[in-house]
Amino acid sequence: MTDEADRELVLQREIPFRRELVWKAMTDPVHVNKWWGPNGFTSEDVRMDFRVGGAWVFTMVGPDGTRYPNHSVFKKIVPPSKLVFDVGDGKKIWFEMTVTLSEKISGTLVMLRQLYATAAFRDEVVERSGAVEGGKQHLAKLEAYIRQHLTK
Repeated sequence: MTDEADRELVLQREIPFRRELVWKAMTDPVHVNKWWGPNGFTSEDVRMDFRVGGAWVFTMVGPDGTRYPNHSVFKKIVPPSKLVFDVGDGKKIWFEMTVTLSEKISGTLVMLRQLYATAAFRDEVVERSGAVEGGKQHLAKLEAYIRQHLTK
């Protein structure tokens, strides 16, 4: 157990597609902005500068119309296996996201690791926003999007 274990949230899902296809769905703005987020959420006003130091800025719109500004900065890009970026609102960083794509015989294991500054903040986010269930929905939407739009 690391000293970070109490500050992290890890979600994973094995999906039945090649790693390169999953990478494309997760990093190409033509695709990622069509499925990103939990069920019922959409993205608007999207700008993505996909390079280390570049920003991904968008407004996530919830099912009730609530608008959530998002501003992420890419820290590490290792195609097609790893992506690290800070997630926040442009004023504050909420957490560091590490996306790892591992090849499996049956497809790709997608792991999302969110690392928060404190365990208390992680717990607050999990409790307040339903981050675990939202993350599961997020990964299910990724799989459904690839199946419907990238495998034809």
